[in-house]
Amino acid sequence: MKKTNKIGLFGGAFNPIHNGHLFVAKESIKTFNLNKIIFIPTGNPVFEKQELLNKQIRANFVKNAISNEKNFEVSFFEIEREAPSFFIDTLQHFNNGKDMLFTILGEDTFMQFQKWKSPEEILENSYLIVAKRYEGNFVRTKKYIKKYFTEYKEKILFLSHPLFSISSTLIRERIKKEKHISYLLPESIEKKIVENGYYR
Repeated sequence: MKKTNKIGLFGGAFNPIHNGHLFVAKESIKTFNLNKIIFIPTGNPVFEKQELLNKQIRANFVKNAISNEKNFEVSFFEIEREAPSFFIDTLQHFNNGKDMLFTILGEDTFMQFQKWKSPEEILENSYLIVAKRYEGNFVRTKKYIKKYFTEYKEKILFLSHPLFSISSTLIRERIKKEKHISYLLPESIEKKIVENGYYR
């Protein structure tokens, strides 16, 4: 059966979503000729997250941030589940046998990929797009692949981009230090964070 659509699955805490996330999604579409990106905010993380905002609030931030992009959509699949957010379950949910799936994750997250549930099964059913998070040309990441996932190296793709220094952690730290966060994330999200005193 011919795979028709190329779909990017972009999971994460999005705590909060920022311009780096949005740029990576757009760049993934252009670089790998994807038809669309589905943002999947984490519901109940398996690994502990610092200062994690309510899952419904985070999901609504994502929905708001991507509302003007016709190739972006948000899924509340993980948000609406009570079970822990193992990505293999999410992948199985979206794996319809017709679409070619591309899982998007940051380089820092990928460096823990061997600890995920069923990482080999994820690679058997999806390509990985690893977005740059560190200085250099994915040197340590390539060593990591050689150590753990050599047989799947053809399914692991690299995405360089200029906004890799922007992170949710950086934004939360700037808020706590009462520094401005303008231009790091969509203006509408910044406004809601400030109005509600999130991350202070």
